[in-house]
Amino acid sequence: MELRHLRYFVAAAEEEHFGRAAERLHVTRPAVSKLIADLEGELDTLLFERLAHGVKLTEAGQALLPMLQVAITDLNEAFAEAKRVGQGKRGSLSIGYGSLTLLHPLFRMAVKQFRQTYPDVTLSLVEAPSSTQLKVLTAGKIQAGFMHFGPRAAVLRKQRSDATVAQDEAMLDWIRIQTCGLGVAVPSDHPLAGRKSVAMEALADQPFIVVPGSSRSPAFGLPHELCQKAGFEPQIVQEVSTVTSQLNLISVGMGIALMPIGRDFLYPSTVSVVPLENVSYSTSFIFGWLKGRRTPALDHMIEIIETFAEKPRSAND
Repeated sequence: MELRHLRYFVAAAEEEHFGRAAERLHVTRPAVSKLIADLEGELDTLLFERLAHGVKLTEAGQALLPMLQVAITDLNEAFAEAKRVGQGKRGSLSIGYGSLTLLHPLFRMAVKQFRQTYPDVTLSLVEAPSSTQLKVLTAGKIQAGFMHFGPRAAVLRKQRSDATVAQDEAMLDWIRIQTCGLGVAVPSDHPLAGRKSVAMEALADQPFIVVPGSSRSPAFGLPHELCQKAGFEPQIVQEVSTVTSQLNLISVGMGIALMPIGRDFLYPSTVSVVPLENVSYSTSFIFGWLKGRRTPALDHMIEIIETFAEKPRSAND
């Protein structure tokens, strides 16, 4: 027994005519007649009385019809749901982000656009720093993530000798949203806040606030070599767990920190980020996912991010 046997039976029962059922199903009348006969043979019972000008359900057919109507309705809905999920219009999508991501307007724009365009996809945002997102990705807790990396980041490094770095890079695909320089974040009333740029040497006597645990991003672990090249060891006075805490402590005068600087990053008005002079240290803001792990819903998010990444942004975005 095949699904078409059931569909043919329901159509013939509702039309009470094999010819009209055939027109409704876009098949020939003999095809309907044969499959109904096959179904009756398999059930070993008559389902229709054949009349001169149509057909009429037997008692057995009357018992079968309402149950099959419910079953076919459920099947049609199941097929439609599978199609919607396959098209990325239903389902779920989990995206990772860190505190630094919240400072970039593309994150807000992409999330808002996705929710408006695909309201039936459950979008989950999972807070995770760039340093842990690859682990979270491989564990299946997120499907993609907004990440920030320094020049030796595993997923972005082109010249490498470390096997782990090579393995990490091979695991990810990504969109580069923006490449940034490096600046120093200071309180808005700090003596350095009004400068157009500042040399690393000028930071020798400044207290640093850092987020320990990673060297991949300037926001997650201070690039010690920059201080050392400038001839000093950084005075670390506070360790915090997030960039948000870092910026809050900077705003109240607890210290300074190195941060990405670029035209699209919007830092709080209580903090000024001043470009560093003669420092060759670029950072990358990316949206990354595991190779071979794209889903239809993720494809839609990627399309949205690619569109926004290519558009120039105004102050009102």
